[in-house]
Amino acid sequence: MPSAVFIATQATTNAWRHLTAVARAFHRSPALESDRYVRTLQQTATGGDAVKGGRGFEVALFGAQQLLQFEEEHGLYIEEATPVLNDLLLDDPKVYAAVSDLVHRDWITFERKVGDFQRAGGSMLATLLSALSGIAAVLDPDGTLPTLMLNGVETAPWSPRPRQVAEWRRQLVARLDAPETAEGTAREFAEEHLTALFPPALFPGLDHGARARLLCEQERDRLRSARLYYADADTTAIATRKASKPRKSPLDLQRVPSPSGFLVFDQPVDYAPGWAPLVAASWSVWDVPGRRENKPTQWSLTLYGQTTSSPPIGPVGFERLTIGDVLNKQYEELAEKHTERDAKSVGFGSRAVVACWDLITQERVGKGVVDIAEEQRKPVKVRADRRREISDDGTVRLVSIRGRQASVPRPRPGKETDSTGPGRRYDRGRWMVHEHTRDHCMHPALHSSGGCTHQDITILDYPKGPADKPFLDTVYVVKGE
Repeated sequence: MPSAVFIATQATTNAWRHLTAVARAFHRSPALESDRYVRTLQQTATGGDAVKGGRGFEVALFGAQQLLQFEEEHGLYIEEATPVLNDLLLDDPKVYAAVSDLVHRDWITFERKVGDFQRAGGSMLATLLSALSGIAAVLDPDGTLPTLMLNGVETAPWSPRPRQVAEWRRQLVARLDAPETAEGTAREFAEEHLTALFPPALFPGLDHGARARLLCEQERDRLRSARLYYADADTTAIATRKASKPRKSPLDLQRVPSPSGFLVFDQPVDYAPGWAPLVAASWSVWDVPGRRENKPTQWSLTLYGQTTSSPPIGPVGFERLTIGDVLNKQYEELAEKHTERDAKSVGFGSRAVVACWDLITQERVGKGVVDIAEEQRKPVKVRADRRREISDDGTVRLVSIRGRQASVPRPRPGKETDSTGPGRRYDRGRWMVHEHTRDHCMHPALHSSGGCTHQDITILDYPKGPADKPFLDTVYVVKGE
């Protein structure tokens, strides 16, 4: 093993993953991928950031450690790629000598030579990166072996701004277009992390790689047409409180804000012990090949948590919601494999997103509780989006809770009183009606016959009672056994 562990940042890790993914594509189709491979090598050798990482020599050191990890964990030795090394390094003895030092596990000499290549500023560092990525392509041709993560960067405090939402969407689309993203998803399938949510029956006849590419393409297309939302801290807090209680009324089409969308929370939603807090979500209609037309509409929901990458979010969960469901059926099925507490925690994330949907769309079924302001994207940024085939205009809708207004109670019909009669109950003072959720009947006349529909309605805090009266003291009555 190396005498000192090289601590890689997320940027360095991502650069190595991208480089090896392009190298694998090049080895499968040299004629088609040659130009892209050369450009990637040059960009990796000369790019990177002094703070975030990803510089050429850092990628080389990190890649070298991955190759040594292949030997220790999987019995895959660098010598197995000798034909590739001979083709690449026959005319460059200095780089060949550096790779030989790595083969003989002389890490100190190898590290010194990589530093010399970096300072020289020539093509030797690009040649070394070509050799290391070529070895990885031979030893791991499908990209299914896990990457040794040595992340030396702590996640920064979550402090998003509305104007970042459109830019994050563009970066996510670019990430989903990158081949290493599909390879990483394929590894998740191989390790059965996603099998429960996306069983092979949903994608008949497809292997892990093809299923992963299909999912990445669906998420990419979902984001390209997504309407953008930003929920402020107050909206996030109310949605979190609503999610702590099961939703009673069935999910309705008119309670989904848009056919496809991307929502970012101002504050993280801590929804499951040991899981990254929920910070964003995307959704669209779940399009499954061979779906029967008479089946109810399903929605695909991707939950995002905070990461140290750029953008600082990544998928942490995938869910399927069906119109007419009260709760997420997917996690009811998974409850058999988890404790009841864990199953409820896992489903909390989707309920938080649906609760936010309910707040945004409440004006469609009753009195609205949020105000929505719009922040337009600059034209130059919209043109950059179009190059990524993003059809949405990049407008971010800022969702904020509407100001609380005092409510003056009115006498019920037929219950008026004159000055000679007894005073009404709330004439003695005012009190606060606390925020709560109501399962609101939309057709009261049909309620008794069962022909009505119900909607989830949020009632915000408001004062009740005469405006000229003081607030009553709260008295808690405790009954003994």
